[in-house]
This record gives sequence, C-alpha cells and structure tokens, in this order.
Amino acid sequence: MFFVMLSLYLSELFVSFEEKPQGAASLAQVHKAVLHDGRTVAVKVQHPKVQRQSSKDIVVMEVLLRAVHKVFPDFAFMWLVEEAKKNMPLELDFLNEGHNAERVARMLAHYPFLKMNFIHDDAYYTGFTPDVEATPKRRVPMIHWDLSTKRILTMDFAEGGQVNDKDYMKKHGINVNEISESLGKMYSEMIFVHGFVHCDPHPGNVLVRRCPQNKKTEIVLLDHGLYQILKPDFRLDYCRLWQALINSDMSKVERYSRRLGAGDLYPLFACVLTARSWTAVNAGISSVPVTNSEV
Repeated sequence: MFFVMLSLYLSELFVSFEEKPQGAASLAQVHKAVLHDGRTVAVKVQHPKVQRQSSKDIVVMEVLLRAVHKVFPDFAFMWLVEEAKKNMPLELDFLNEGHNAERVARMLAHYPFLKMNFIHDDAYYTGFTPDVEATPKRRVPMIHWDLSTKRILTMDFAEGGQVNDKDYMKKHGINVNEISESLGKMYSEMIFVHGFVHCDPHPGNVLVRRCPQNKKTEIVLLDHGLYQILKPDFRLDYCRLWQALINSDMSKVERYSRRLGAGDLYPLFACVLTARSWTAVNAGISSVPVTNSEV
C-alpha cells in the first residue's frame, strides 16, 4: 500500500516499522514506526477493502431499515442511514482527519492541559524546537503531510494511559477529578463556543499522561476522523437546557428538551444527559450528591 500510495518502499520511509499494530478497529489499524530523523510516529493505515465494503454496508442498512419501517411505521431511525451516508466518506478520508486535528488544535490552543502531538508552528517549517509549554497558543498537531494520503495518516506517536485506566492514573499521580473537569471544559467549548465537536471520544481516543518536561497533567486527544458541526440554534437550546437542569427549572427542562426532539420522553432525556436519577434532576443536580444507585 505504501508503494502504491506514496511511490516509496517502507525502508525508504522508516528506519523501523512494527508489523504488529498498536491497535485495530473496523476502518483502520495503527502501527508504530521510526522516521530516519529519529522521531517516533504513529501510522494509521486503512484496511484494503473497507472503502468498497462500506458503501455496500450502507445499502444493506438502508434496505433493512426501510423494511422495518414498513412493518413498524413508528420506527423512526432512517436518520441513521443519512448520517452514515454523510459521515462515512469523511471518516475514510484521512487527509480530512488531519485537517480536523489541526483545526481543533488551534481552536483549543489556550488550554494548557490539552496535548495533541503539538509542536510550535515555526518548528513545523524550520525544524526549530522551542519550549512548547511556554508558547501554548502557537501549537499545531504534528501531522506528517508528506507521509499521508487519503488512506494513510502519519503523525507523531503519543504516549499515555487511557482515560478510564484508574490504575495508570494512580501510578502516575494523576488526579481523576482534574481530568474530569478538564474534559468538561474542553467539550463545553467545542459544543457551545465553536459548534465543532469530536464525536468519537471513547477511552482509546482520550489518553492522559504526565508531561515529561514539567510533570503537569495532560490530555491527548486522538482520532479526529469524525466531527459534528452544530448549528447556532441547537447550541443555544442545548445551553439553555443545561442552565435549566443546573437551576432545577423543570418547565424549561421540558421546553428545551422538546425543542431538541425529546418529545414526551423529556424526563428520560434529562436523565441520560446528566447521568442522574429523575429525583435528582427535579431536586437540582448541582445541589444533590450523587447516590450509590446512580454510580
């Protein structure tokens, strides 16, 4: 694949390339490699047949959902097909993923805890390596564009433990509450301020670590293939819903939940959003401690 896509052999691109992947998923797998300049990189390689197979899968999904809808008219999940048609081509374009990574890096550059394989943008073009921690607003993710195509994405390798690995965090003295608060800030800004949201934040895509230089806690956000653009009216309604939930304003909880499409299931919607019981939602989630039954 490398010769076909880049017209170069592996040995010309890398000093070493681990054949066993670091991780694998439905669309691609990631290999660890070392460049000739000594830098360690992660190479994301798309599975050979996934592009052709994915279009067939979407057709099968659409046929099945239409059949179910005919038997059960209230089955309202055709939107899944439209989302798949819209998002699958974007996820399969790794150049799009690289551009998403650069966009969100600049968007959230003011957060000192966020680390997405950053380097100073002057270094990107000149090879100069400044103190990146001293210049947080001038960082970009290190995507190696000369080693990337629509089906291959090469980026600096990131070390760290998964965000749900409590043993790793305990071993490295990472405060779980601090990580939780930082993630909340990061996602709140993506949702409410920019309307550009990373939509695949499973534990394998969110790493935590201690910065080797200053020992501060960092979050490493990986896999930027799937983002959602939120319209201003949605962001405003969602913001007002959260204000209502925090202030225990139940009439507004119902109003904005319905505006967001929850209908008569707005109590369930509120519970899912807050991960709290309906009793806690009614009492005010900011004033009622989390119970054992809610954990």
